[in-house]
This record gives sequence, structure tokens and C-alpha cells, in this order.
Amino acid sequence: MAKPRVLLTGATGSIAQQLLPALAERYDLRKIDVRPGDGVEVVDLLAESDLSGLFDGLDAVVHLAYHRPTGDSLQERYDGERVNVDLMQRVYQAAFDAGVPRVVAASTNQAAKWYEQPYYAGRRDRVSPEDYPRPDNFYGWAKVAYESLGFLYACGSLGRQLEVVQIRIVAPRAIDGALFVDEPQRYIRDLAGYVSERDLQQLFVKSLDTPDIADEHGVPFHIFYGVSNNARTFWSITNAREVIGYAPEDDSEALFADEIARILYGKPS
Repeated sequence: MAKPRVLLTGATGSIAQQLLPALAERYDLRKIDVRPGDGVEVVDLLAESDLSGLFDGLDAVVHLAYHRPTGDSLQERYDGERVNVDLMQRVYQAAFDAGVPRVVAASTNQAAKWYEQPYYAGRRDRVSPEDYPRPDNFYGWAKVAYESLGFLYACGSLGRQLEVVQIRIVAPRAIDGALFVDEPQRYIRDLAGYVSERDLQQLFVKSLDTPDIADEHGVPFHIFYGVSNNARTFWSITNAREVIGYAPEDDSEALFADEIARILYGKPS
């Protein structure tokens, strides 16, 4: 049986490097980026006038591409992130035009990062994808725009339903406790948001492979938080468990137990 054909954007980036072992094994993968890499085609999705050759015949798109803004002023930050919103829209539109069934894209917890303020103050224990998005920076704002635009393409009002999954990745890295010796709150925050490589791979694969992702209204659109099965949890993965059967295998509390004991409870190594 032929493997599903999947286009991966941003294929040289750090998230792509974590996902590639699983994606390359499971799919007929076409990798693109603005930077060269092993087996990567150099393509600028914003500069190309015709994207049909890239998107025709695909079963899905995994969109990880990101243009890092330059400049420190508020206007420069906004303008820089607008580029990324335009990039996401081009991916949606090209997939829509080519009849691609599904787009799975990398979002971020920063789409709702403001909620960390009441969390730190002890006035909120959990945030879910259904909570109203509340970014506190332009990066998070742009991801909210990705998500809102994705719903527009998914709801059917443009002519057909493009299936869209946005994954709000939180902390996709090993947590170095030495960086948080004097900042226990920030350390706990990263422990809560940790996602292991194998859990991140599972989340993306199940987002691609689950046949029916329609919600209770028949709209194939979901936002999932990208975190492991962490004992210290703040970001809800209930909907990912229910919709795609996400079953994360790792828990930061177990993986970093020795450092947690030393940094948070003063126990010797």
C-alpha cells in the first residue's frame, strides 16, 4: 500500500528535526524550507507565484515554517509576525485549491500565554483550547490568527471544508534545571509544559492519521496542546485524548525527578 503523501514545511527547523524520524518512516514525505538541508527542497512559499505543483496530489500538509522577525520596535515585531500570518494563509489557500484534505500546523501555548499570570497567582489551575485566546506578545497573536483563519477554512463557508489541526506546542526540549535554580515558578511552568520527542511525534501522527476529526458541529477543526502526561499540568489535553486518541507516554515529574528533588526541595544529588 502506498504511503500517504505529506508536505512538510520548515523542514530544517528544530521541531521538524524532532518529528522527522516518525514522519519519514510513515509517509511519502516532501520536505521544503527556505534553507537547504538533507533532502530538503529550497522553496520560499511567499515568493512563489504558483504553489500548485507543490500541493497537488497531497494527502496532508504539516506546516512548521516560520520567518523570525527582526527589529525590536513594536511596529517591527507586528510587521514581522504579519509575514507569518500571510505564510499560513498561503498554505491554507494552496491546500484548499489543490483539494488537500488536511493541514496540521504548529501553533504555540503563547496564543493563550496571558493565563499564566493567574496561574502564578494561584487563581487558575488549568487552561484548555476552548478558553478564549489571550496572547501577551505579537508571536502569540500571530498564532491566534493562524487558528482563527484555520477555522474559517474548516467551517465550509469558502466552498469546502479543509480539515485543520493546530498544535499549541509548549516546551519541546529537555529541561535543564540549572537554568532555574533561583526561579522555581518558571521551573514548575516548564515541567508542566514539557513534551517529549516521542509524545510530540505521536501527537502529530495521530493528528494526521485520525480519519474523522469533525467536532460536535461537524467542523473538522481542533486545537490541541502539545504537552506530555505531566503530573504538574496546566495545559489541558483532554480534547486530544478524546478526538485523536492521544496517549502520551512521558511525565516530566519522572524524567527529571532527581533535579526536581534538588531544586524544589533542596535534597542532595
